[in-house]
Parts: sequence; structure tokens; C-alpha cells
Amino acid sequence: MRALQRVGDGHGGVVELHGDPGSGKTRLLAQLMAAALDQGVRVLDGRCYPAERDAFCVFTRALGDLVTPQGLARLSPAHAELVRAGLCARRSRTDPPPQPLPLSQAVHALLADAAGGGLLLVLDDFHWADPKSLEFADHLVRWSLRAPLLIVIAHRPRQADPLLLSTLAYGAEQGRVTRVGLGPISPEQAARLLNVRPDTGWLRSAYRESQGNILNLLVLGESAPLRPSLTADLVTGRLAPLTAELELLNPVERLVAESGAVLGDRFTREELADVCELPFDEVCAAVTGLIRLDILRPLPHSATQFVFRQPVLRELVHERADHCRRQQAHRRALTVLNRRAAPAAERAVHIELSTSTFTPEDLETLARAGKEAALSAPEDAVRWLLLALRGLASEDRSPGRLLGLVPPLARALQATDCLNDNEALRRLLTQDAGIRPDEAHHAAIRVCVLVECLHGRFAEADTLLRTELARACSAADTDLLARLTIFRGIVSSLCNDGELAALASAALQLARSGGRATTLAGALSLHALAELTAGRTTRSLAAYDAAVRQMDELPNAEMRLHTEYFALLGWCALSLGRPQEAESRYARGIAVSAGRSPDTMLPTLLSGLAEAQLRQGRLNSARRSAADAADLAGHLGADRLRAYAMAQEALCITYAEPPGSSRASARTEEALRALHYWSDTWHSLAVLTVAESLLLQGSQERCLDLLLDLGAPDLGALSPPLRTRAYELLALASVSSGTRAALWAECASRALEVCPLPHTQAYALLARGHVLTQQKEPARAITAYQKAERLFDGAQLRLQSLRAAERTARAASSGGRPEEAEGLWTAALALADHWHVPLFAQLPSGSPQEGPHERGRPSAAPSPVPLAPDLAPLTRRELEVARLVGTGRRTREVAETLRVSPRTIEVHLSRIYRKLEIGSRAELARLMAVRISTDARTQTS
Repeated sequence: MRALQRVGDGHGGVVELHGDPGSGKTRLLAQLMAAALDQGVRVLDGRCYPAERDAFCVFTRALGDLVTPQGLARLSPAHAELVRAGLCARRSRTDPPPQPLPLSQAVHALLADAAGGGLLLVLDDFHWADPKSLEFADHLVRWSLRAPLLIVIAHRPRQADPLLLSTLAYGAEQGRVTRVGLGPISPEQAARLLNVRPDTGWLRSAYRESQGNILNLLVLGESAPLRPSLTADLVTGRLAPLTAELELLNPVERLVAESGAVLGDRFTREELADVCELPFDEVCAAVTGLIRLDILRPLPHSATQFVFRQPVLRELVHERADHCRRQQAHRRALTVLNRRAAPAAERAVHIELSTSTFTPEDLETLARAGKEAALSAPEDAVRWLLLALRGLASEDRSPGRLLGLVPPLARALQATDCLNDNEALRRLLTQDAGIRPDEAHHAAIRVCVLVECLHGRFAEADTLLRTELARACSAADTDLLARLTIFRGIVSSLCNDGELAALASAALQLARSGGRATTLAGALSLHALAELTAGRTTRSLAAYDAAVRQMDELPNAEMRLHTEYFALLGWCALSLGRPQEAESRYARGIAVSAGRSPDTMLPTLLSGLAEAQLRQGRLNSARRSAADAADLAGHLGADRLRAYAMAQEALCITYAEPPGSSRASARTEEALRALHYWSDTWHSLAVLTVAESLLLQGSQERCLDLLLDLGAPDLGALSPPLRTRAYELLALASVSSGTRAALWAECASRALEVCPLPHTQAYALLARGHVLTQQKEPARAITAYQKAERLFDGAQLRLQSLRAAERTARAASSGGRPEEAEGLWTAALALADHWHVPLFAQLPSGSPQEGPHERGRPSAAPSPVPLAPDLAPLTRRELEVARLVGTGRRTREVAETLRVSPRTIEVHLSRIYRKLEIGSRAELARLMAVRISTDARTQTS
């Protein structure tokens, strides 16, 4: 612009404008010509084209307006004849053109005559100029201009002829040429170019991919925020100059360029030869030609690898290649990349573009690529993971393998704003999944929220739901508002944040005002759980019954995207003491989940099914369900749920094995090691379940330690229906360890006031019976136990009913009532045998009576003297812990002695049990007693 101002002052000059293709040279020239016209400066312009090789073509076009009879008349006859011979209709003449030097003198005179009021001559794309024009330009630049004439020569340095480059460089050295180079624009300039805010989400990736090139940015901007899609409008519009360049390629160069476009961002001559299947020498020659045309460039700091000058150019070459040939080339490129051990993401591109029928190896690569690209290239990751899920589902019906892909899919979905603006990915998500296209966004939100919850990130799940609620409010979609509010209520029930009641009420109101039938079923289920948590049992029962009726009317097909409602209703049934109904809800949810794509809710449903089966005494079924839930939760990375399922499996094995089972102890220790310092519903359930296993195995102190960590005496981490169960376990553990149990029995009675259900009354009666047994009141204890047994039996809680029967018999035995005890033991043992519960299927050691079970049996052989245990595997600290625990000290006492935390002692105990292959403190005490005795005998001798 400063050079243009000098023209207005009567001075001339030459400007060199250089830059890479798409850097904005033509755009800048257009602005310069517009500014010249505004100043009253005459403008002449000409552009070179790659296909034109006739002499002086560009000058013929540029100076055509000056070559008029009036203009020629003002020149000398010699100059006029030279202008006619050199610039007038050269294509129709056969005589040779005039020499550039005399012609340039004539044109100088012509330009000087026309530049009276100022003249701008623009020569664009001069790197494609013919040899005569290049020589002519050399003379123009070398001669001093004594008129207000500005000549601007625009070119691409990499494609420019050496003569042009040397001429302009020499002119710059002499001060006659002003050099202007166009490089990448800044991110702020890119935002202004695309008319978006600098903090627009997709702008950063678009700027990075475009490398600050204006043409690339404009192409990306037209398709943002998606990946570039080279539509016909783009190819014939902004990319038309690039398309014209490709037309210059000969067949071999075109094939090599297409092979490079297939290979991707970088490639070698050898790889190009493998893909295009041409002799290596031909490929080398073609690469040299493509470099000369600036289609390819050597990779910086590499002598063997090459890249396209622009990503958009590579995509244009790829798009214009023959479809069938391109597919075959992608398969050959995959072989090359496998040989190179390229990243999975690079190979996934070729798998996706080479076939629609994937091999098992293809599917594994797609899955691995999706995991790797979940955050760096989320759109690609979503596409690859969905393809892998669909393909693996038809190849392998193992749900664990498929569910392992769900967490990275959820991360990628969140990075793409849950497909909010990606129609292609929405179609891929809903294809063959039984989901309507309009449900794609909600399906993506559901997956993301469930994964966040399973990973214990409840705050993140709630934030995601709040964002979606804000969008739904603006769209006035009442059903969607209700569904999202239900989800927030589910999250609240898991993290115990105190908002469950308000959310359940809001969800029910929304569902009744404009929700679908499925949404109403979910809202009623959440409302039932909220009322029960708040201690309003009557309202909870009414809401539960309404939810059951509503859900029973719905076909499975409508529940495919709402299996969490089955889990919600199943948990309500369990909390209300209805395990059979709970089992039917969980089983239906599992059946609905059994589709082509894996359901993230499956491990939660299996864990709920295991709980329902366990409470009914169906130990084998419950153990299988819990094991499946633990396995699937492990694949999902759901550590909290996995710990709970492992605790369920341990409790099943404890009941299903005889007393003192090392297998039960080992599984319980595994479940203990899976527990961490969490504060959510799954953790509380896991602690409660492991505590019951420990108590049944005789580890009363460890049971107490675990339960006290739940916030005793209030046990606020537990819902009201679970508190009475916890208090009963605390009471029994306290009785067994010799401490006061009355406190916990009183707590159970108070909890009953909040949640007066038959099974909670039964737990409170059990706790009361334990206290009465400790107080040597067997008659009253037996009465309490028998009432509890009847209540448990009425609720189909068979294991607890059996526990009550066993405690009844123990109370009679310890109370000196042998005849009554014999009958009670007979009934309890028969019941245990009928329900296949080996833990209670034999008389406990130390029973005072010898009824029919003992009479007639041969006396047991004296127990062999145990050998001294080998304590060599234990570390010094573990040996200290073993000696102290072996003397009967409690965990806290040992921790105080060794000046460590109780949790550290628990960790040491777990390792000690594993190394010595034992499962309880009682076994450790026996082993340490033997060791102490052996050491004493050794010292005496």
C-alpha cells in the first residue's frame, strides 16, 4: 500500500509478492487493485496459467487495453510495430515473436505514455510464466522506471523459475524491488477471517490443521466444526485452482500422488512403490516431478520421507482418485503400515476406507485406535469404536470385551459434545441399535453419565446433566427435562448428596405434565426410592406399586434405552423387602439389555440380580450373577461396583461352604483388598456385605471395624432400610467379642421408627435377641428370634430366616434348655440342608446337648498335634503384627502399639492370611499358639 501511495506522488517501482499456495496473494492483490481504483490509478492485470506456453501470453492479456490505435499512434513507428508484433494476437501468427529486449523498450514507452495519472500493473501466478515472458520481465525489472508506474509480480517461490528468482533478488539488492512475503496468519487473524470468536471450540484444531494457511482455513471453516468434506461446491469453488494444478500431472505422477494421498501424512518412495505397484525408478522420477510442481515436499530434517504441501491438497487428490482403485490402495497401504508398526490410529483410517467387511484383526485395530484417539481425535474415535463394537458383537458375544470399549467411547462422546452437531455419527450410533435417530443425542448422554457414575465421578456426571438440562429448557422439551432430572436423581442416590427428594418430586411433576410412558415409569420408581429414603414408607409403597403397574404395561422395545429404570425399581423392591419382585425386575432389565450393542447398565443389573437371589437363599445362582457382575465391572473400570460384586460373591461362598472354609476366607480377603476410602452407595453396600462375611467366619473385631467406619452410631452413609441390618450385625459382633450390644439394639429400634417394614422389624428383633442372649435371658431371646424368623420367612428372605433359626437354637443351648435346643437344632439343620446352606448344616462345636445327631457316632480320633507353622514368608513387620494379633489384641490396640493406622494393620493382616493360607484371626491365633509352644519346648530342651 505504501508503494501505491508513491504512485500518487509521481514515483514508480516494482513489488515482489511471494508466498505458498493459499497464503492470500490473490486476495491481497484484489484489495490492492480496489485501493488503486479508489485513488484514480489505472489498473492493468494479467494472470499466468500452467497450461499456457505461448510467448508473452500474460502481457498480451494485461496490456490489451493499452494496445489501441490511439495508443500506438503516440509511439514511435518502431515501438508501435514491436508492440503489434509481440502483443497482438500472437496465437494466430506463425512468424517468430520479437526479442524480449527491444520489445521491453517498446512496452516501457507504452507504459510511460499510459501512466500519466498513475498506473498499476499486476502480474499474478508468475511462476507459471512462459520463458519469453520471464525474459521480458527481467528487462522490465532491470530498467529504471521514470513514470508513476507500479509493477507487482506475485509468485510461489518453490515453483518459480530460477531466472525470475535471480532477477527479483538482484532488483532487491539494487533497491528497485520491494519484497513482500506472506506467511501463516495468527490465530487472532484466523478468527477474524472466519468471523468467529477466538475461543470457538473447533477453531484451535482447524488452525493447527491449516498451519495458518488462508485457503486451508476457509475450506475448514466452511465445514466446521466437522472434518473437511470436499463437496462439489468446494472442489469447483475455492479449490478450483488446486484442481487445475492436478490436471498438469501425467498418468504416472497422478498415480503416485494418489498413492501418497492414500498413505497419509508422510511416506517414502519405497512405500509409494508398494502401494501404486510401479517400478521403483518410475516412482522416483514421478516424485521428482511432483516436488518440482510443489505437490510434494521433502519432510523437514528427513532425506527419505515426503508430505503433501497442504492437507487440503492431499484430501483433494484422495477424493478425485478412482473409488475402486482407492479401496485397493488403502488395503495395500495397511500392509505397509503394519510393516512399519505404525500407530493404530493411522492404520484404522485405511481399514475404514478399504472395506465394509472387517477381519478380527481389523476390529482389534479399530478398537485400539478408538481408545488412543478418544481425546486427541474424538470424532474419529467415536466412529472407530462404534464400528468395532458392531463388528465384535457379531463375532464375539462376550459382553465384557465389548463393555471395555464403552469408557473410551464415553470420553470421545463428551469431547464431541455428545454428537450434538454431527449427523453422520448420530446415524452410526443408532444404526442396528434399536434406537431412533432423534434419540441419538440422549443415548450418547446416557452412556457418558453412566460411565462417569461407574467411575465414581458423580460431580462430573451431575455437571454434564445440568448442561443438558439448560439446553432442554431452551428447547421446551418436557419429556427430555424429565428424563434428565431422573438421571440427576439416580446420581444423587448414589453419592448421597441430599438432593434426591427434590429431584424425584421435580421429575415426577415433569413426567406427569408431558412425559412419555417410559419416563413416567422411571419417575415413579425414583419417587418410590426417595420416599423410602425420607422414611415415608406408606407413600413409598404406593409409588412403588404405581411404578410396577406402569412398567408392566410397557413393551421391552420401548425400554431399550432406559434399563436403568429396571435397576431403580429393583432396588426399591429390595429395600422394601421384596426380593422375588426385585429379581423379576432385574431379570427383565438384563433381557432388555441383551441386544447387539452392549448396555453399560448390565453389570449393575447383574449385581442387583445377585442380591435378590442371595437374599432368597439361591446361593449358586447368586454367586454366578455376582461373578459375572464383577467381571463386567472390571472391564468397565467400575471399581466401586466391582468391589460390591466381589463382596456378594464372597458372602455366597461363605454361606455355601462349611465353617472354617479357606476358600470363603480367601474370597473375603480379595473383596477387602478391593475396598478403598470411598463414600457412595456401592461402597456402603460392599462394606455391609463383607462385614457379614467376616462375622460368619468368626472375625468379629474386623466386622466391627468395618461397620464403624460407615459413620456409627448414626450410619448416615446407609439408607434407612439398610441401617437395621447394619445395627443387627454390629450387635451380634459386639456380643461375640464380649462388648456391650445394647447400644446397637437400641439404634436398630430407633431406625425402625423411620422405616417400619417387616424385614427391618425382623432385623431389629434379631439385634434385640442378641442382647437378651448376652443378658442370659434365653426365653425372651428365643421369642425375639422366632418372631424375626417368621417375618423374614414372610418376606422370602430365606438366609436371614435361617440365621434367625440358628440363633434360636444357640440361645436355647446356651440357656441350659437342652430338650428345647435339640428340637430347634433339628429344625434349623433340616432347613439348612433343604436350602443347601452348608454353613449351618451341622452342629457348631461346643453344643451342650448330644441329640440324635451325635448319638451312635464313633468318637472322633484325637486331633494330631499341629506342626509349628513356617513363618519365614512373613516380613519383620508382618511377624510383629501376627504375634500381637495372635494374642487376641484388637486392630486398634495393635495399631497403637506399633504406632500405625488401623488400616495399615488390616493391610498387613491381608498379606499374612495370604502368605500363611489362612482366613481368620482364629486360625492365626492357633498357628501363633503352636509356634509359641514349639519355641518354648525348643528353649527348654
